[in-house]
Amino acid sequence: MSVDDVARIKTQLLESNPLLEAFGNATTLRNDNSSRFGKYMEMQFSRVGTPIGGRITNYLLEKSRVVGRAQGERSFHVFYQMLAGLAEGDLREWRLTRDPSTFSYLAQSGMYKVATINDEKDYKGVVRAMGLLGIAAKDQTVLWRVLAAILHLGNIQFAEDGASSSTGQPSVRVKDDKVLQNVAHCLACQPKALATALTSRSISTGTSRRVSTINVPLDSVQAVYSRDALAKSLYERLFQWIVTKVNTNIQCPDPDVQRPLVIGILDIYGFEIFERNSFEQLNINYCNEKLQQLFIELTLKSEQEEYVREGIKWEEIKYFNNKPICDLIEKKPIGIIALLDEACLMAKSTDTTFLDQISHNFKANPHYQSYQSTNDRSLGDTSFRLKHYAGDVTYDVAGFLDKNKDTLFVDLIAAMQTSPLPMMGEMFPEVRSADNKKRPETAGTQFRTAVNALIATLLSCSPHYIRCIKSNDKKQAGVIDDARVRHQVRYLGLLENVRVRRAGFANRQTYERFLQRYKLSVPSTWPAWRGPPKSGCEAILAHFKVPPAEFRLGKTKVFIRNPNTLFMLEEARERDLPRIATLIQKIYRGYVVRSRWQERKAAIRIQNFYRKHKFRRYFVQLNKAFQLIKSDPQWGKTVKWPVHPSLLGHGVTLLHKVHNTWRAVQMVKQLGPDADEVRQKVLAQDIFGGRKPWDLRRRYEADYLEKPSNPYHQKYVQAMQRLFSTYGDTEVLFAEYVVKINARDKIEKRGIVVTNANIYKHDPKNYKVKKIGIPLVDVMGLSLSPYRDTFMLIHLRPPLRDLLIDLGANGHESFSEMATILYNTVFKLTGRQIPVNIVSQITYNNGRPKNQDFTLTFQEDPKVQASTFKNVKSHVNCILYPPK
Repeated sequence: MSVDDVARIKTQLLESNPLLEAFGNATTLRNDNSSRFGKYMEMQFSRVGTPIGGRITNYLLEKSRVVGRAQGERSFHVFYQMLAGLAEGDLREWRLTRDPSTFSYLAQSGMYKVATINDEKDYKGVVRAMGLLGIAAKDQTVLWRVLAAILHLGNIQFAEDGASSSTGQPSVRVKDDKVLQNVAHCLACQPKALATALTSRSISTGTSRRVSTINVPLDSVQAVYSRDALAKSLYERLFQWIVTKVNTNIQCPDPDVQRPLVIGILDIYGFEIFERNSFEQLNINYCNEKLQQLFIELTLKSEQEEYVREGIKWEEIKYFNNKPICDLIEKKPIGIIALLDEACLMAKSTDTTFLDQISHNFKANPHYQSYQSTNDRSLGDTSFRLKHYAGDVTYDVAGFLDKNKDTLFVDLIAAMQTSPLPMMGEMFPEVRSADNKKRPETAGTQFRTAVNALIATLLSCSPHYIRCIKSNDKKQAGVIDDARVRHQVRYLGLLENVRVRRAGFANRQTYERFLQRYKLSVPSTWPAWRGPPKSGCEAILAHFKVPPAEFRLGKTKVFIRNPNTLFMLEEARERDLPRIATLIQKIYRGYVVRSRWQERKAAIRIQNFYRKHKFRRYFVQLNKAFQLIKSDPQWGKTVKWPVHPSLLGHGVTLLHKVHNTWRAVQMVKQLGPDADEVRQKVLAQDIFGGRKPWDLRRRYEADYLEKPSNPYHQKYVQAMQRLFSTYGDTEVLFAEYVVKINARDKIEKRGIVVTNANIYKHDPKNYKVKKIGIPLVDVMGLSLSPYRDTFMLIHLRPPLRDLLIDLGANGHESFSEMATILYNTVFKLTGRQIPVNIVSQITYNNGRPKNQDFTLTFQEDPKVQASTFKNVKSHVNCILYPPK
C-alpha cells in the first residue's frame, strides 16, 4: 500500500467515530454522550504494523428512543445537529424549523440543549466525516431527507373516521394532510400509498393461486403503533446503511493481503437499571451478563483452574458465577427469549400471558422473582425481577411482545418502495413472497445470535479490559459518590479479581521460557544448560537466594508470588544484557567480516579467472577475424568485430581507432601523387560538410594560370619569375582568374595568386602586380554564405580592406580549394586556425572611407546563370545565385 492509502485509512478510522456517535449516541440522565448501541470495531494491520483497513459491527440500536424516552433525556444527537446546522434553504426545502419543540418526537422529553454539546459545530464535523468516508453529496442529501421525514412522522395525528364499510371495524384517517404531504415530500413516495399504509394493513390468506388479500383498517392505537414502527424502522435501516457504507470504505483496499493482524475494540453499553426497565434493558443486561461470564471464564475461573492443574496448593476464592442467569435468559427451549418468541407466535398471547408463562416455568429458579411466584407486593402485576450479577433488576413486560416482534407492516414497506430514491431502495429491499411462510427472526433472537457471535469473536482473541467507573450520577467533575462507586466495583467483579490476584501468584512462566530469559545472569546456566529445564530454573532461583515462600514449582511452570522478586530478576537481566549483547555482537561481527572476506576473495578469484577466459577468447576471435587483413583490398573495413566483454569497452574503442588510423595510412599510401589533394578535400569536408554546397568531384590543380590553356601563359610565367626575385616568395600554392569587387563596388577581373607568404592580384592581360601583395599573416578569417553562390570574403587585419572575390568565374567553384590553401598556410605561418564563417548575411570593410562597414546579402534568382554581384543601395550589396 502507498503512503497515501495508509494516511487515508487512518483518517477514515478516526472519522468513523464522530459519525456513528452522532447517529448512535444520545443524552441520558447519567451521561451527556451515552452510547445507545453496541459497536465492535476491528482495526486491520499489515505485518509491519501499518493500518490497512477495518470493519464495524453494531449491536441493538435503541431505536425506541426515536419515538420516546424518559423526561430530561434527548433523542439521538443527529436530529438536533441537523436542525442547528442545516442551511436555511435546506430547512425550507424539507419544511423544517430550527425549534426542536415543534416536533412531537423531540418535544416529549422536554430536553433540547445540553451545556457540554455544541450541535452546530458537531453538525459540521459530521458532514466532514461523511465526505472523508466516501458518502457522496447526493446520498448525504437523501440522508437528511430521511431524518426530516422521521421528525414529520411524529407530527402525524389520527382522527376517528367511523366504522369501515368492508369490515365494520373502527377506522381512522390522517388528521392533517399537510403533515402527511411533508413526509411524502421528504421520502419522495406517494402520499396516498403512505396514508393507506398508516391507517390500514393488508392480510394475505391462502397460498399460490388461492392467495387473497384482505384490507383491515387500524384503530387509533394501532395507527400510532404503525406510525412509530415506520419511524423506528426508517432510523434503524438508515443507521445500518451508514455502517455498511463506512465498512465499504474502510475495508482493506489491497486484495493480496492475507490474514491481516487485527485489534478489536468493543464499545458497548453498560449495565442499566432504571425506574422502569423494559425489553431494551433486558437485552442490554443480557449482553453484559454474557460479557461478565466471558470475563469470569478468562480470569477468575481459568486462574484457579490453572493452580489446580499445576498441582499448586490453593485456597479457592468464591465469586459470583453468572452462567445460571445467562441460561435463564437464552437457553433453549425453556428460556425467557425462547418463551417470548413462542408467545409472539400465539395469536391470543399478551404481555400478561407471557408473564404468567415465564413465572410458571421459573418459579423455582433462585434468580427469578415475580408476584405470581413470590407474592411480593413490591412487584407489580406486570413485572418480574432477575437477580443479575450487578444487582436485582425489575422489568415491566408491557410492550415486550410488540418490541420483540419488531413488526413493520408489508404495506409500509411497499409504500417506501414507491420512492424513486436509490438509497430508499437499498434500505427497503424486496418484500418476502406471500408463499414464504418461514417465521422471521424476532428482535430477541437476532440479538441473542449477534451476542453469541460476538462472544465467539472475543474468544478467538486475547482480550484486555478497560473498566470505566462513573463517579456520580450528577454529571459533575470532582464529585465521588461512594455508594455508586462501590456498587460498580462490586458488579464489575473487580473485588474477586483483586482477591484472586493477591492470594495467587503475580507471574507464571513455563520452565523453558523462564530458563531462556534469566539464564544469562547465572554462570552455571550460561551459555547453555545441559539438564532438564526445571533443574535450570531451580539453579537460577538458588543463585538469587529467592525464599521458598516466594515461588512454587508446578508441573510445567514456575510461579512467582511477589512482583518484587520478578523485578529483581528483570533488573539483573537488564544489567547483564549489555555485556552479553556486546559479546554476541563481537563474535557475530567477526564471523560476518571473516565470512564476507572469504566470500569476496573467492568471488575476486573466480572473477579474475572468468575475465581472463573471456578476454583470451575475445582476442582469439579478434585475431581470427583480422587474420587476412593485409591482403584485404579494403584493409578490414567490412570485417565484423566479435562481441567484446563489457570491461574491455574502452580498450576496444581504442583498438577501433588504431585500426582506423592504420587503415587510413594504408589508403593514403595507395594514393601516390594525389595524397595532398585528398588531404585538402578532407579538410574541405570538415569545413563545408553540411554547411555549404561544394564540388567534391572536381580535381584540385592549384596553379590554373600555368596551364597551356591560358592564352597569357607565357606572360604569367615571366611575371612569377619577376615576383619571386622581387618579393622573395618561393612557391605558388594557388592561382586562378577571379572576379573582384573593388572599393567602388565595381566588378574587375583579376588573376589571384596565393604563394607561401602573400596574396597577389594581377592584371589578367599583362600580369602586372596590382599594388603590393597581402601578407597571409594578416588574413583574419573567411566568410561564405550557405547557398549555391561562389563568392568568398577574405577578412584582413585593419587597416587593410577586406577582399571580396567570386571564385566561380571560370565555370567551376574554386572557393573550397582556395579556402583550404589559406587555412593550412596561415596555420603553418602563425599556428592560428582562422575561423570560416558560413552565414546568410556578411558584414565587411571594402570601401571608402576605410573602416566603413558594408552588408552583403544573398538571394536566389532564376534569371541568372552564375553568381552575380548587385549593388542594392549605399553600403548594402547583394549576391544573386541561380537555383539548383
